[in-house]
Amino acid sequence: MMDPQELRKYSYCSVNIALALVHAAGFAVCLMTGDRLYTAGQCGTVQVIAGREYYRLFTSIFLHSGISHLGSNLLVQVLMGNAVERNLGHIRYLILYLVSGVCGNVISVLYDYTQGVNTYSVGSSGAVFGVMGALILLIIKGRKKLQSGSSLIYRAAFAVFYAVYSGFRNPHTDNAAHVGGLAAGILLGLVFMLRMDYVDLRDLR
Repeated sequence: MMDPQELRKYSYCSVNIALALVHAAGFAVCLMTGDRLYTAGQCGTVQVIAGREYYRLFTSIFLHSGISHLGSNLLVQVLMGNAVERNLGHIRYLILYLVSGVCGNVISVLYDYTQGVNTYSVGSSGAVFGVMGALILLIIKGRKKLQSGSSLIYRAAFAVFYAVYSGFRNPHTDNAAHVGGLAAGILLGLVFMLRMDYVDLRDLR
């Protein structure tokens, strides 16, 4: 069993860990209840626009279509989100995460509406892309503190580019949500970092 003092080291990213646990718990409940939660919480164009069920823009963030979908999102979230939460703080990180997720769903719904289609989507991808956008800004802001020869900023930029590119290569991926979440994360990140003088990149290599 881990020493409580060791656990305290991770208190700086408690919100990110809590969000990951909520996602995992939500998926476990879905496995036990079948389609009930998906029917109640997934994001659909007709449901949101015609039915005015705006809560789906939020609830769908915490639903995932399968274990691989959940795992890929949580992997990126945990690897990148800890550094973002350390620098922004708990409340701002939570705001960035949730707003990016909702904005991603808003853009997704609006895009589908303009295309005249009704699709259903679930997942935290929009929120995760928002975290990725904020992380890029942090790395740019703290680039002077990186060790000489560090390729961190290029690796992070490539990770974002590859994630977006891979999404457009997969017809089943909600690319509008990815782009919307990324844009929201960058915009919110810019606001939150206006008066930030110090950037801590210890979580990154």
